[in-house]
Amino acid sequence: MPSDSTTRPDAAQRPSVWLLEDSPTEARATQAALASACDVTLFSDGAVLVEAFGIQTPPDVLVLDRETPGLTGLEVCAFVRSIPATARIPVLLLTSHQSPEDVVEGLGAGANDYVFKPFRAQELVARVLGLAHWSRQQRQRDTRVTKELDTSRQSLSDEQARRTLAESALEEVRAAELRAWNSEQRFRLAARATQDAIWEWNPQTDILEWSSGGQDLLGPLDDPRVPRLDWWRRHIHPEDLTAVQRGFSEAIEGGGDVWRGSHRFRDAHGAWREVEEHALIVRDEAARVVQVVGALRDVTARKQLEQEARQRGDFERQLIGIVSHDLRSPLSSVLLSSTLLLERAGLNDSQQQRVHRIRTATERAVRMIRDLLDFTQVRHGDFPLKLQGADLHALVETAVEEAQTRAPGRVFQVTSAGDGAGTWDADRLSQVVGNLLGNALTYGDPDAPIQVRSLGTVDTVVLEVHNAGAPISPELLPRLFAPLERGTPHQADRSDRSIGLGLFIVRQVVHAHGGTVSVTSTAEAGTTFTVRLPRQPPASPPAPPPG
Repeated sequence: MPSDSTTRPDAAQRPSVWLLEDSPTEARATQAALASACDVTLFSDGAVLVEAFGIQTPPDVLVLDRETPGLTGLEVCAFVRSIPATARIPVLLLTSHQSPEDVVEGLGAGANDYVFKPFRAQELVARVLGLAHWSRQQRQRDTRVTKELDTSRQSLSDEQARRTLAESALEEVRAAELRAWNSEQRFRLAARATQDAIWEWNPQTDILEWSSGGQDLLGPLDDPRVPRLDWWRRHIHPEDLTAVQRGFSEAIEGGGDVWRGSHRFRDAHGAWREVEEHALIVRDEAARVVQVVGALRDVTARKQLEQEARQRGDFERQLIGIVSHDLRSPLSSVLLSSTLLLERAGLNDSQQQRVHRIRTATERAVRMIRDLLDFTQVRHGDFPLKLQGADLHALVETAVEEAQTRAPGRVFQVTSAGDGAGTWDADRLSQVVGNLLGNALTYGDPDAPIQVRSLGTVDTVVLEVHNAGAPISPELLPRLFAPLERGTPHQADRSDRSIGLGLFIVRQVVHAHGGTVSVTSTAEAGTTFTVRLPRQPPASPPAPPPG
């Protein structure tokens, strides 16, 4: 059994060990075994360990799991041996493969030693410390030889100067090579992480060089370097080729630094796919192109989804348009007939009440159809305004009269002040006022008056609709203007409830005019909706609010 001096070196002598292990359980066990004698840094990914050589001090010993996802322990070992800066770091492989062929393969990759799983902790520590001791001796020998050479150079001053200069240049070259390798490695790792096919165009030779990525598009390439024009003719759809060539030439000759294009591309299986290309153009101080790097992305699935969404949208508009048209005619007949019946003499109270219910229900159905049509228009970005001169005070009075007709037993208190004139879509603003009054009738206290106030200021007009009653819950307030949202839950079973589009349409109309709508609601103060409109809407309609 090794002595304590072997397994527990002084803190100054503790070797640094980089451990590559992707299994959390085995990583903890291995790290615990080595922690008594070594300073262990754990890596679960081979590519991250390789990247660490460029930014951290290399370890005294590498302990690598032979099989890991991504870069395996064997691949990391081969990489370490291929770079002068890391070639002499001792490598110990951990593996459950115990066949002679596997051992030969590991040693052929450059491993110094093997430990088979499951291992004994003392054996693992002893082997790691042995490799660290051997590595330390090698470094000490190198240091000793270096010192002896330095002593010999003292007698040869001219030769010493030349050698020092040569060694300095060599170190700079090695450092530059390491930086270049790190940069290339980062690029290749990034290319592996994306499904895009990465290419680089040489403007002097007109050659495209493809890197890793986009295997479904490109397939295996015998030579990643291909003549651009020949490649384009074989892979770009003939109907798209002229436009792609023209766009690429204009980007190169125009002095810009970006080229974008979309076209149909023949993949490795001979099928046409929809692709997008995005390239960065690098120029020198004279604006000459020195490098172009781009990416080819398969967007076939996305284009298909967009096409299906457009088809669904067209179907929705057509269906709702047909249904609403077919429903409006019979509803108009019912509404007209019920109005005429109410005007006839001789109906008793019970008959008048029933006819009044028919008219009220029909009016509500007409409003629902109108709301559905507006909702469909908003969803598909079609919400035009017919702007003309209008007076908000007059629109409010008319809307209140209509609401009073629908609810003859309710009390409305209307006040107005200032100039109410502006340029708006009068029908749409009447719809806003009507929806807010309908909301107050539905959710307000039936025994309390509904207060409606319109006010003209210098540049804006303000509309306020207030009702008493149960407040809107704080959880509902942030989404109150979203489609299909209704008021408080205890009123959800009311016979006069809407489909939940009224306030959504209010916000859309107000926003289309460049205005804002807000709400406050408390048990003490009641609920107040406030609309602020500029007297002149913006020149271009703003983007619709979310929801």
